[in-house]
Amino acid sequence: MINFKKIYKDFVIGKKYLKLVNYFHFEKIDPVELIIQPEEKCLVLSPHFDDETFGCGGLLLRYSQNVHIVCLTDGKFGTVQDNNEEIVNIRKKEFTNVMETLEITSYEFLDIQDGKLIFNYEKFQQIEISGYDYIFIPNYFENHKDHKAVTFLLKQLLKDKRHKKSLKIVSYEIWSAMTMPNYFIDVTKVIRKKRELIQLYCSQNKNLWFFKGIISLNAYRGMLVNRGWAEMYTVLDLKTFKKI
Repeated sequence: MINFKKIYKDFVIGKKYLKLVNYFHFEKIDPVELIIQPEEKCLVLSPHFDDETFGCGGLLLRYSQNVHIVCLTDGKFGTVQDNNEEIVNIRKKEFTNVMETLEITSYEFLDIQDGKLIFNYEKFQQIEISGYDYIFIPNYFENHKDHKAVTFLLKQLLKDKRHKKSLKIVSYEIWSAMTMPNYFIDVTKVIRKKRELIQLYCSQNKNLWFFKGIISLNAYRGMLVNRGWAEMYTVLDLKTFKKI
């Protein structure tokens, strides 16, 4: 049973930040390119329809045959519209359009209520993780409670379910840029396609221009690694991830 009071107490940013800083020993981190091998399998956990594309669009474009995506919530509060049930259908349709464009057929929906992810471990534990080499999640410092919740739920899932000892946990960024990424994916050759994918989420770009913000973040990240555009990631082994 998850102790939710302890979880919210542990949301204090400073405590988690210091643990990460200690892990990296205050040394300058020179991110290296993340290369997914043909036989390796990646699980992408997306709190809402669009997070998988905003944070990992380059990964999906370059390694579409390696990924399985789990959309965790129904995204019903993703706009200012009054009809929340209608927006669920709209956002799910946008997601399936993106998947069709990517020719990705390996995905599933948990349909947990938007904003209530942390209280739904019973559904979260339906996720199978035994066959994966990488699990991609939003970074802990994301400025969204559902994004933060994935870290805590996954830590519990790792205790309850079988998984590879060599499994790596990979954090991606959307709302909050990571301070210490250690890997990157070069998205220079696919950046136009990523922008097009982002624009397919019309309901989200109506009020916030994600296609500008995310692409600009990728351009800024590219400067760090001498590439045109890049997606940044923090890759941790299980022992380190469990300390967060």
